[in-house]
Amino acid sequence: MHGEKMRSKAGPGSMPSHIPYLVLVLVAMVAAVTLQSCSPGEASEPDPYQGDSAELGTGTVSTYVQTDAAGEIKSIGVRLSAAALESFPLELDGTAPCFDVDGDGTEDPHTECFMMLRRDLDLPSATAQAMAPFGYVQFNYNPHGHPAPAPPVYAKPHFDFHFYLVGLDDVKEIRTGTCGFFIDCDVYETARIPVPDRYMPPAYIEVGAAAGEEGNHLLLSTAPELGDPPADFTQTFIFGSYDGHIIFYEPMIAVSVFIESLDECHEIARPTAWEVAGPYPTQYCMRYLPGEEAYTVSLESFVRREAN
Repeated sequence: MHGEKMRSKAGPGSMPSHIPYLVLVLVAMVAAVTLQSCSPGEASEPDPYQGDSAELGTGTVSTYVQTDAAGEIKSIGVRLSAAALESFPLELDGTAPCFDVDGDGTEDPHTECFMMLRRDLDLPSATAQAMAPFGYVQFNYNPHGHPAPAPPVYAKPHFDFHFYLVGLDDVKEIRTGTCGFFIDCDVYETARIPVPDRYMPPAYIEVGAAAGEEGNHLLLSTAPELGDPPADFTQTFIFGSYDGHIIFYEPMIAVSVFIESLDECHEIARPTAWEVAGPYPTQYCMRYLPGEEAYTVSLESFVRREAN
């Protein structure tokens, strides 16, 4: 009887009296969820900032930087399209450093040049302040690996990802010549000046692997491919130095590693002190992005260090 009175009072086509209250409750709940999802502590991370891009085969290689919601560096990386990986030319394209070793006025691409394709790529300028001292990437594709005096195990197709702590102009000051890996002999001696112990990552050694327009390459003495017997080379991490200073971080990765299921990270050795203040990575990661048909190699898990 009571229900019939309520329905007759409302009349045909009108809203029952209790419905507006329910609507208000639902609106309040939606507003609360919206406010919670947009709270400063849970703000969504911005899209990656895009840096330089260059053609490579029928694909591209480019740089990017990812920051968190607070603007701190989350990752600094290189994006390599699958099309580039499938179409790498085996011949040099004039981008590798050379030197006229025999003085005949020409540079033989097979005997007086690095056997590689090189791309110099700036990182996005919008993140320059946040990611300092990092600011420039040198990407190399080595279709025949590295010749002597590099360890023979590195004589297989691979990529060098040099993340520099100095600029391109500084790198070009490391002149080419006839010593080491096509490096000027005076510059070679400067390149091999030891890094002070406190800035030197543990277990890394100097083996005279200084290269023109790159720097000295410090190798991880405990790397499996340098063991006895040596394991097959798949990936390793190299620190670069010049004149006693660390100047680049380098994941060096065999082409064979780049498969569609790639998704892994590795720890980066850390020194006891840092010469320049800023964010420094504790991992490097390699991934395949199926939605983009691309691979990424990145420095990640940054920790801000003070200079000392």
